[in-house]
Amino acid sequence: MPTGPRTPRKPDPWSWTAPLLLVAVFATLLVLCVHAGPLGIPAALIVGSWFLKYAFVMLDHVAHGRPGMPVLTAEDANPLGETRPIVYAVLLATGWGVTGALGAVAGPGAASALGLAGLLLLPAVIAAHVTGGRLARALRPDVIAGTVRRLGPWYAVVVAVAAACGYAARGLAFDAAHLSLWLRLAALMSLWLAMFGVLGAAIHRRRFELDFEPTHSPERDRAHDERDLERRRQALMDQLFAESRAGPVGNAWATLERGLPEGPARIDELEWTLARAATWPDPRFANRVAGALVTALLDARRTGAALDVVRERLRSAPGFRPATAAETLRVAELARAAGDRTTARALLEDYAERHPGDPSAAVAAQWREELDRR
Repeated sequence: MPTGPRTPRKPDPWSWTAPLLLVAVFATLLVLCVHAGPLGIPAALIVGSWFLKYAFVMLDHVAHGRPGMPVLTAEDANPLGETRPIVYAVLLATGWGVTGALGAVAGPGAASALGLAGLLLLPAVIAAHVTGGRLARALRPDVIAGTVRRLGPWYAVVVAVAAACGYAARGLAFDAAHLSLWLRLAALMSLWLAMFGVLGAAIHRRRFELDFEPTHSPERDRAHDERDLERRRQALMDQLFAESRAGPVGNAWATLERGLPEGPARIDELEWTLARAATWPDPRFANRVAGALVTALLDARRTGAALDVVRERLRSAPGFRPATAAETLRVAELARAAGDRTTARALLEDYAERHPGDPSAAVAAQWREELDRR
């Protein structure tokens, strides 16, 4: 019987080739646009918009915990598809205008403070937009403050990475003339993607605090695994039920045993199977499963659990006995030690008949006499 979760997805070392290839291609296209002069401006705007769209695609991809790295599809590049770059460009332009107006009234210090506060809170706005889906809600002060609080230390990481990327980008833009234009453009785009990737990772890591349900997460994978396992188990139980009714119980047991794992998982599967088989009209298959379960529990030194299985099975099927004479005597001894004379007597009353010639028959008879005298 298949058990446990699916094999965890291994990280794909080639997954980063998609964004790196995109950066290389876009940097090449932008260099060509620069060399084309004024005629290259429209093409540069198109390529730049595609890159900004891809940054938001990556943000969603990482925030939702999807495997690998995204690729830019024709749908993503559609001007009417991903509109967030335009929305945030308008938002930043509005903020710049507001700070400029404030600077004219209250002085450059107040404008600088407001602009810095806006930049520091921008990742929170984007995070709230990703998790909530509506920009109007993401711009509410209480939502922004709540997002910062719920991201916790991760927000400091996001801001620190953004500051480091901004400082590096400034150096590339103004102090790296000795580098080729292609290399500078590729580095700038890589820094931009890094900021979005870190923000997406922070959102995914703090998904519980943000009340965000990503499309991919360990808990979703576990739930999927559990549903899949339950479905396969139930299909197997239907097969076992048909086999136990149509022929010897041994056929159904052989089908079950072929799929049983080793170790603790074997006990879990036997317990699950016994709980379902115990409801069948014919007790024979359930008795066979219970016998195997008692054996596994005794081998694992879970003697109390083994005694509980025997007790429960005797209530439903008085003719049940553990698989071997030694196990029958062992469980009877456990029942005597626990003061459960009813279970011990039931196991010992026909011990000699079930195990003729067994050397322990005299011990079983002695224990039975002791129980009868009490």
